[in-house]
Amino acid sequence: MSIRLEYIVCNKKGEELNRFDIKSDAEAYDSVICAAEDISLLLEPLQKKLSLNEDQIYGISEHLAFQSDAVKLALKQIKKAKLPAKAESESDQPEAETVKKSVTKKATKKK
Repeated sequence: MSIRLEYIVCNKKGEELNRFDIKSDAEAYDSVICAAEDISLLLEPLQKKLSLNEDQIYGISEHLAFQSDAVKLALKQIKKAKLPAKAESESDQPEAETVKKSVTKKATKKK
């Protein structure tokens, strides 16, 4: 008889996304999925604007998370100079704050 250890990565809804035999692979995949969930929070305002459903928003978020190296390169092109302030409603502010808190919590958990 043999024993097989598997690492299962699930989304926030508890749905199985992938299985791994190696713990470090599972943790790397999980970090990308966590990033995708945070990105989806940033994209929620587009949901109404572009008539996207939740699955489409998450699909875009997941794609951006898996393409993180290309996204980082694209974002590096933004100059550090202060950009003109965009008129934002007060309802947009808490969403950005939620993402910051989420990222901060994850960073402190890993330490």
